[in-house]
Amino acid sequence: MPKNEGIDEFHKKAGSSPFVKRFVAVIFITATILIPAELSGWGTGTIRAIVDAQQRGGRVRVAQAPPDTAIASDCNFLQDPARFLDSQARHRRGISRLTESFNGAIERRAMKLIPAQDIPRKNLIDNILFDKMASDGIQSAPLTSDAEFLRRVTLDLTGQIPSPEAVNSFLSDTNPYKREVLVDKLIASPEFVDRWSLFFGDLLNINSFATNINLYIGGRESYYQYVRQSIATNKSYAQIATELITANGSNYTNGAVNYIVNGNVPMGPAQDTMDGLAVQTSRVFLGLGSMDCLLCHDGAGHLDAINLWGASIKRSDAWGMSAFFARTRRAFQRASNDVNYGIYTVTENATGEYQLNTNSGNRQTRAPINGKSFVDPKYLFGGGLNQGENRRQALARQITSDPQFARAIVNYLWEEMMVEALVSPSDSFDLNRLSGEQELPEGWAPQPANPQLLDALTAEMTTNGFNLRHIIGLIAKSNAYQLSTQYPGEWSIAYVPYYARKFVRRLDAEEIHDAIIRATGMPPVTTFRNAGSTTNQTILGYPVMGDDGVKLREILWAGQMPEPREPRQNGTSRLFLDSFLRGNRDGNLRTSDSSILQSLNLMNNTFVNSRIHNSNRITNIPNTPEIPSTVRRLLSDASLTNDQLITQLYLQTLSRYPSDAEKAKILPYYSRMSRQAATESLQWVLLNKVDFIFNY
Repeated sequence: MPKNEGIDEFHKKAGSSPFVKRFVAVIFITATILIPAELSGWGTGTIRAIVDAQQRGGRVRVAQAPPDTAIASDCNFLQDPARFLDSQARHRRGISRLTESFNGAIERRAMKLIPAQDIPRKNLIDNILFDKMASDGIQSAPLTSDAEFLRRVTLDLTGQIPSPEAVNSFLSDTNPYKREVLVDKLIASPEFVDRWSLFFGDLLNINSFATNINLYIGGRESYYQYVRQSIATNKSYAQIATELITANGSNYTNGAVNYIVNGNVPMGPAQDTMDGLAVQTSRVFLGLGSMDCLLCHDGAGHLDAINLWGASIKRSDAWGMSAFFARTRRAFQRASNDVNYGIYTVTENATGEYQLNTNSGNRQTRAPINGKSFVDPKYLFGGGLNQGENRRQALARQITSDPQFARAIVNYLWEEMMVEALVSPSDSFDLNRLSGEQELPEGWAPQPANPQLLDALTAEMTTNGFNLRHIIGLIAKSNAYQLSTQYPGEWSIAYVPYYARKFVRRLDAEEIHDAIIRATGMPPVTTFRNAGSTTNQTILGYPVMGDDGVKLREILWAGQMPEPREPRQNGTSRLFLDSFLRGNRDGNLRTSDSSILQSLNLMNNTFVNSRIHNSNRITNIPNTPEIPSTVRRLLSDASLTNDQLITQLYLQTLSRYPSDAEKAKILPYYSRMSRQAATESLQWVLLNKVDFIFNY
């Protein structure tokens, strides 16, 4: 039960202390059964086993060392080989244990395994996956229920939980194609734009302040709005990539310019920043995290045990990618003499080369090769410039026409929707192991979980004009996505690459925040003051403040935050969000790791406890009627029976109806203690249930 105010109020209102104590004990025991230690955060082994391979977009930092010497201090791989060699297996073990533990912790309906050939095929994803399962004699989990599908797909596509009205409408709908209709409806919603702007904000590291450079709030805001508008208009991903790579102008007025600004690498020669842009571009658009390694030394002697393609690439080859940025210039000008923020302007010069003349900075010495002191721009899998192109235009053209461009983004999207990427970790592509038809050295296997599916999705992305919504919808409409997380048989880690079940995931920090808001009916309230003003303002939601300390706009949901440093004006919400490890898009990456702090925050944090009582309501917003908590709203309706009240809390919080067994556990306490105390306690318990915190 909640501590401090929550327990005090609970004892005051219950009327009978022995009954209260007994109710608290039973509810806590129930919650403990539903939330085993390793899932609630009291024991963190299971979820922590997932984190290394789950961190999307992690970059490898390589220390400087004498050239051509494969020593541990020079190479991240040589420092800790097991971290890389075992990353895929570690991730598969982690998601398998987590999903098994989750299903063992909640009440599930009786199910049977289904022969893969009997699962209906909805699209190419199902054809490939279920044919492979049938061919190899792997049975499939059954399809998930309508209620579970509704919650799952609503969270995955919009970052929000469905409303009770949406649950009732979907469950009562007799249209046999209602799941497809729902997917289309969610993809067309404003919340879809929120959810996927957050995703691409992580991928692109949209941030106002970072270790390598500060975009400031104006730059960050411009960058975020560029991405958001691109998602809202369903702009071709190839066009997005082209605009980001080739952008020129002010980073405050042209949001795409911030992609180039973000590539800065300080404390070294200009070539370090050219390398930084090549690393950023290779990771984001090609899924090649190994580029950071290759720009310090040849792949041989470093990547031999983990990446056949990388081991074959020389540092001089990687320099050709950096040379595309050799004529890119960035200038900074303060907004005025009395402020510490300003604007970056990016231009493309007519001259400039990637010189091989450095012996300081963040990377090893760059020295002439066979008497040549600079490197020409050359795409790793293509050529150089066409007539009339500048260097970045040439790079954008070759990247967006490369199958690896489509391959990388469908892999990122698949991972986001299916938890386990087709190539995992998702920025670790080995281009020499993509096909099941390739002859590989002894001890090596194809890298993708299903090479045929990766090829098919790559072709689908290309032939459909790099339409992000099309690929996301294709995944969501597949029966592979719609399988139950429950596997009513003996599970093996060997089944992971078959996607024989759906895997659970812990909700992201923003999703937990927004789910609590929707469940309790209590939006956040923020009081702030604009710079230069003497008057406080109180609003629903959060203000997004500009560099000058004046409000730019207001947002209601955490999923609408342009970066993890928000909300700057509401410390309670910010610290609550941070405890769920949303990272900072800089040194700390987003992770699904667990902690005791998370469990304590869900049980005791003001963000939760100020929303679960009958006394909780919002009355201080000008020109806005009172907003009651869900508990207050339900208790004010005297026509609701206790059974109906319980049902409404379940629908509002867990997006499902309570089972008969759950109601049988709860109802007796409504006759032993006050209706108010029982309802408040039930709201708290539901917010702490494992099926509230996880998407399944």
